[in-house]
Amino acid sequence: MRKPINIKSILAYSTLSVLIISLFVSNKKIDFSKGDNLLFYNGPIITMDIDKPSAESVYIENGIIKSIGDYENIRKSIKPSTHIIDLKGKTLLPGFIDSHTHPVISAFLYDMIDLSGFTHNTKEDLWSHFSDKVSKYKPGEWILCKGFDQVLVPNLLPPKISFLDSIAPNNPVLIASQSLHSYWANSLAFQESGIDRSTPDPDISSYYERDSLGNLTGYVAEQAAFEPIKNTILEAIGISKLKTNSLMVMNNYAKNGFTSITSMGITTSDKKVIHLYDHLSSKRSSFLNDMLSTIGILPERNHTVRNFVFVRYDATHLLPSSSKNGDDFFKIIGIKFWYDGSPYTGSMYLKKPYLENYFTKNVLHFPPAHSGSPLLTKDQIGSSIAKYQSTGWQVAVHTQGDMSTRDVIDTFEKLNTNSKKDYRHRLEHCLLVDDISFEKMSRLNLYPSFHINHLYYYGQKLESKIIGSSRGKKILPINLAAERSIKFTLHADQPMFPSEPFSLIHTAVNRKTKEGKSLGEQYAIDVYNALESLTINAAWQIKMENKLGSITEGKYADLIILDQNPLDIDKNNLRNIKVIDTYVHGNKVNLNP
Repeated sequence: MRKPINIKSILAYSTLSVLIISLFVSNKKIDFSKGDNLLFYNGPIITMDIDKPSAESVYIENGIIKSIGDYENIRKSIKPSTHIIDLKGKTLLPGFIDSHTHPVISAFLYDMIDLSGFTHNTKEDLWSHFSDKVSKYKPGEWILCKGFDQVLVPNLLPPKISFLDSIAPNNPVLIASQSLHSYWANSLAFQESGIDRSTPDPDISSYYERDSLGNLTGYVAEQAAFEPIKNTILEAIGISKLKTNSLMVMNNYAKNGFTSITSMGITTSDKKVIHLYDHLSSKRSSFLNDMLSTIGILPERNHTVRNFVFVRYDATHLLPSSSKNGDDFFKIIGIKFWYDGSPYTGSMYLKKPYLENYFTKNVLHFPPAHSGSPLLTKDQIGSSIAKYQSTGWQVAVHTQGDMSTRDVIDTFEKLNTNSKKDYRHRLEHCLLVDDISFEKMSRLNLYPSFHINHLYYYGQKLESKIIGSSRGKKILPINLAAERSIKFTLHADQPMFPSEPFSLIHTAVNRKTKEGKSLGEQYAIDVYNALESLTINAAWQIKMENKLGSITEGKYADLIILDQNPLDIDKNNLRNIKVIDTYVHGNKVNLNP
């Protein structure tokens, strides 16, 4: 007797067969290891290779730099399929490496309501814009805002929960500060996230502010307290939104001239998000990922920037079993810790207190004689460094204040005094660093990455209102690192500031605030040093200097074309240089025509 036909099984097998066939006939599968053959000539070529600093032409074969030298000689030996690119006087440079950025939170914030000081000059304009946007939302929809900035917007005070409730009584509201260390929510947002007056604070530095009666004020401090709200929002807006926004963010890095990024403390504890970014950037897509892409669970792959990832200290389950994971397009390389916080929330840890004035007391709400405090004990950070470096992981530590940086360096010194191992651990942001700390960094092989546009956007307020003139003139003393031949980098900490490399270079070279005030001119660096910080130094900090960071035979053809030569133009015009095209492994990755 024949077995009955199982219609469900037939349909399932048929569907699977169609998917498999579609994978094989599809021409959309992209192998990033295959690159174009290219020959560049007729323009300045800045190699960032000290042994051969300039060149007449560069030949790329299958994504690898094969020859550098005389154009006519090289042209005789190129493959017939080679695209010959006449630079027409434009400048060729190795692709920039963003040493400290946050693509996940950038995608999360991508299309939120913009309340930043970059777009609103007055508090009246800001709240009018907010109210107008709120009126367009349906009841129950999350209203998400970014960029709230009490430093850039004059007289802007943080919103109380009652104020947000009055404007949006039928919608959960979340407002993120520009620094992403502070958040404000209304009653519905807390309710949706399962937070009420009895919810315990995660720790002393990350908490839900309460009034004298124990009621929530709306203020949420730091990341641990924000985590349940973030997760609720992600569930509400859907992973498809994050996928779409992630593609836009990655493409914007390429448009700005970045060929690699370092996701510094990637803002997730979800393995699915790591899977997404692995799929977007890795050398080859797996059969499973191709299938998931075909049915729309993962987005379609296209050429994009390389991605080197540090996971957060509280998401170590995301670490692979070995530091030798991934490939040269996507890999997880380390772990990030926070030892202090932000100067604009009072969580930067200082040796001497912040200034006491109307701004710090009534706008930023710092208590009297406040110096900040560490987010971890020395024993906690020390045991963590020892644990992870012993298994081959790089360690990066967020440190802004002078006292914070001293503590962190002293901890490394205690652990690694006699060590000759090439850990290449990193210090992130480094707003205030003294001469002794740089001397120790040099001796201990610690490498700083400077959050240089603190100076451009907030330098004047830091000097006049927050830390005072004496310390304000000494912020971000980059040339002290350069004088000691410490391989430093510059970063924007996107989404705090836009990842625009020539904005970083301009600030490091000119040392002027957005108001035009000079600040610590003695700490300026030259243009070539600044270019190094975004190319060969940045490659060094992620242990990729043998494959990235310069135009050198045998390295990957990660390149950018600029409309002007940064070594030739007036230094006051550096910010105006435009990126024309971006290539990763010889493949054009930006959408510019």
